Amino acid sequence: MFPVDLAQLLGWTCLALTCVAAAWRGGRAERLGAAVVAVAWVITALVERRHDWLEPQYGILAVDVVTLLALAAIALRARRNWAICAAGFQAIAVLTHLVFLINPAALYRAYYMSNFSIGFLLLGAILAGVIFERSNRLGVNRL
Repeated sequence: MFPVDLAQLLGWTCLALTCVAAAWRGGRAERLGAAVVAVAWVITALVERRHDWLEPQYGILAVDVVTLLALAAIALRARRNWAICAAGFQAIAVLTHLVFLINPAALYRAYYMSNFSIGFLLLGAILAGVIFERSNRLGVNRL
């Protein structure tokens, strides 16, 4: 359910560091985005069926769809580039679920690893938002 291997431990550590950075230096949108992703990661750990990765993960699909909607809402409301990227990454995660539903013969390892990797892209987008928000507060031009 919770971290049991090195990759997952690394993921949870990166999530914690991203949440700390967002809380410490991010704006409201960055803090909200980090909270959405953190809650999604915790719920995903609760609903994943670790013993059955050869079958579609409907619980994770539901969490990913709700996370996509939340990130899209942040992107539309806050008008931040990082949020658009995060929503795009999350859309890819949802699409990987749909591909697996359409073709269950798809390599489950690719399905598992692509969804796992997308989490790091989400964290990177949030961290970029924190950096841009911080530079904005300091009066540095935004990219």
